[in-house]
Amino acid sequence: MTTIGAYNPYAAPTAPTAPAPAVQTSSYNPYSDNPISPDNGSGPAFSGDFNAISSMAAHAAGGGFASYKLGAGMAGNIKSIFTKGNLFNGLKGTAMTGLKGAGLSALVSAGVSAAANGYSLATGKIDGSTAVSNVVKDSIGGAVGGLAAVTAGGVGHMLLGRFGVVGTIASVGLGAVAGVAGGRLANTFTEGF
Repeated sequence: MTTIGAYNPYAAPTAPTAPAPAVQTSSYNPYSDNPISPDNGSGPAFSGDFNAISSMAAHAAGGGFASYKLGAGMAGNIKSIFTKGNLFNGLKGTAMTGLKGAGLSALVSAGVSAAANGYSLATGKIDGSTAVSNVVKDSIGGAVGGLAAVTAGGVGHMLLGRFGVVGTIASVGLGAVAGVAGGRLANTFTEGF
């Protein structure tokens, strides 16, 4: 019988056993010259990603809000285009609602962008001129996205309005997607700012 004090895990086995497989060394070196460090939210890659995400969020918020507020009116204007003798009034109403949507979306996009860029400025990720430039770009993108969003919201309201709250949510979602798409389109024109 073996006592606890006499046990030696490193002693040679007393009974014959199969040899243990050879231990292979690994190429892993915890002390390498290029350690992988976690993303701590600094550096150009992070700030670029954050700016792109906040820009899309600004356009989605602007487009969704404009679609919510003006989608039903745009649906009525689009329908009135196709009524007999009302073509020009319908086109005028559609254009005016589209411009209202562009303005409303630009305001919301500018607000969301100002908050996101203010955070980036306060944490030292970007400088003041970059923050102002980003807000201006997002405002222009919000305006372009607002035109697309109100139109998409109007079409969504015509098609899905009879479904009540679910139709409203779907048409606002269409407006948000159209707002992002319009904002991304406007980014190609505002790259030089």
